[in-house]
Amino acid sequence: MREKSVLGIDLGTSSVKILQRYADGKSKKSRAKYEKKDPNGWWNAVKKALSQADLKSVEAIGLSSQVGTYIVDENIVIGWDCPIGEKELKYLKEKHTPEEFIQEISMHHPDLFSYPLPRLSYIQEKYPKAKKVCQPKDYICEKLTGAYVTDPYSWRGLANLETKKYSKKFLDELGFSKEKLPLILEETKQAGCTRKLDLGGEELAEGIPVYTGLNDFFSALLGMGLLNQGEIFDLSGTSEHLGVLEEKISPHTKMVSGPYLKDFVHYGVTASSGASLDFGLRLWKNNKMNLEEIGKRKPPVFLPYLNGERAPIWDAYARGMFFGISAGCTEEELAYGVLEGVAFSLYHIYESLGSPGAVKLKIAGGAAVNPVLNQLKAELFQIPAEIQEETDSSALGAVMIASIGAGWYADYGDAAKNMCCIRGQTEPLGKYREWLLERFSLYKELYPAVKKQYEQLRRINQ
Repeated sequence: MREKSVLGIDLGTSSVKILQRYADGKSKKSRAKYEKKDPNGWWNAVKKALSQADLKSVEAIGLSSQVGTYIVDENIVIGWDCPIGEKELKYLKEKHTPEEFIQEISMHHPDLFSYPLPRLSYIQEKYPKAKKVCQPKDYICEKLTGAYVTDPYSWRGLANLETKKYSKKFLDELGFSKEKLPLILEETKQAGCTRKLDLGGEELAEGIPVYTGLNDFFSALLGMGLLNQGEIFDLSGTSEHLGVLEEKISPHTKMVSGPYLKDFVHYGVTASSGASLDFGLRLWKNNKMNLEEIGKRKPPVFLPYLNGERAPIWDAYARGMFFGISAGCTEEELAYGVLEGVAFSLYHIYESLGSPGAVKLKIAGGAAVNPVLNQLKAELFQIPAEIQEETDSSALGAVMIASIGAGWYADYGDAAKNMCCIRGQTEPLGKYREWLLERFSLYKELYPAVKKQYEQLRRINQ
């Protein structure tokens, strides 16, 4: 008899990743890059990745996706990194108090114009006759099942995460009809069943249950087994999230704080860590650097703001910068500066969160395979860095939801116990922390010192 399996489909920013998990614990992966970052591009990539999977064994599918990208009438795309919504966000935050936001959307509204309210405000003005507005996961779910549904967490900033409903107050204020938006279902609810899908030699059968799932960030937290208050996490990717699970909301934070499953998550997110690491790896080709050697040198300090920065400086027009390059500076030292700058950006967020105490730092995502970066994080935080086995943690979170839906496990805790594994642990060395903290202090002074020059550079480059 064929071993049963479940699938997790995760739509990232550049590719779709599918994780297939069998009942015996074995797993299989497939991936496909987007030829175009539009609905057809996403759907074609999903079909290509599905064609590489063992489809005859699948008994449930869970979904996960990037958010902050909006699709208008299935063809107009406003990407997560598009600057549209800045003036709308400013207006909304001037008009409404933090208490109003907490009452309506169960969290304060962060300084992110990719959230639904500023984007829908823009869409309502620009496309008043639009009939449908959704996000990538909603679109793929409808293509798979015919059901136009979503989960409340993917619409944070418009949906109240406690009532699991869109805010009527804000929709009325925008003059935006709820009928244009997908129906909200809880993440573990069945969205529908697959329609028969011919994949050019392979076939996805009709009738496989598809579960609504979560946004990629929350799905990744689930895939890290993050379920207990006080746990600190670092999730790397195109952007990088660092935060902590807490008992209640932090209403006055400059970071993001809101409901996550049964608790509250308090975190900051970078804009450029992935781009910075790619840049650093292009500089550093031999992959033999270690902190022991670098500590004897004089590497430059790096601001990792290649695509601007979100937390904690909130400046979309900031850019990367090396400070302190000497005549003998090597590529290896430049590359180290990039890794260190990414680690510093996370520690900067950590300070902004109030430096919460913890016994370990859970690390997942693509950058979790970099030993120097893991060592830097362990050294700065002075706690062990626990490296998760599965780097595609968003896809694993989708798999966990599908496995609960299929009846393999009773709940999230049961699924995490059976599916979330640790690859290894990096201990802090202790002897480099003071040196790193001195460099971190300099790092924090650099951005305020050149903020005006960033504005001048922006004017020049327009």
